[in-house]
Amino acid sequence: MTKSPSHKKRKKRVTKRSSSKDSIKRYIFLFLLVVGTAFTIFFTVKKLTVEPNDFESNKYFIKGLDVSHHNPILNWEIVMEQDISFAYLKATEGTSHEDRNYPYNYDLAKKTNIKVGSYHFYSFGLSGKEQAAHFIKIAKCKSGDMLPAIDVEHSPANPYSKDPTYIALVIEELKVLENELYEFYGVHAIIYTNKDCYKLYIKNKFPNNFIWMSDLHKEPSKDINWRIWQFSHKGELPGIVGDIDLNYYRYSFDEFKELLLP
Repeated sequence: MTKSPSHKKRKKRVTKRSSSKDSIKRYIFLFLLVVGTAFTIFFTVKKLTVEPNDFESNKYFIKGLDVSHHNPILNWEIVMEQDISFAYLKATEGTSHEDRNYPYNYDLAKKTNIKVGSYHFYSFGLSGKEQAAHFIKIAKCKSGDMLPAIDVEHSPANPYSKDPTYIALVIEELKVLENELYEFYGVHAIIYTNKDCYKLYIKNKFPNNFIWMSDLHKEPSKDINWRIWQFSHKGELPGIVGDIDLNYYRYSFDEFKELLLP
């Protein structure tokens, strides 16, 4: 039977509507694909850039904190209950500054089984000899405590500069400071730093010193002689008010004694 012209027209309209629906479906699919990809990228980047706020590693089991007057005086009994093995406490800075919370945190932490260490915030450009004398006078580094530590990082008081003379002075006085501590304690201090300062002031210049590396995004390079990894400035622990710095020791409990004063 011959189809009427009107029937042919209807078929074409149906075909056009069908084609239009297919186009809409494709657009919806592409839109969902783009949105899904965007969300995947967003959460991947977020995971790589946002600092962890707790101890979540399945690789490292020896956990530590570091504190200064920027943190409240801690309840160290509660800290110990979180399976914290060690804590570094800021003792001094420059040639005259004393951390106000240091003596209290030290005495309270020593009453627990937590291993305690003391650190000095190195002031660029000031006498390394005078800074060492200041730390030795204030810090309570006793047998069984952790190695003394030197904090080397940029700050408003320690500005970054490309000037070779400035960089050389920073390194020179840091060497004096480190040597003075070595002469007094009989051990090399552990040096706290970050990737930028490590490249500028530490790399190939302090071969006998363990490194305490701050890297908030990824594990420090295996090429670095690091022993402690500070992986967060935003730690949250039960019973502790405010953010706190979190750290891992690199190796086993048996090897951890390499960081203790004889």
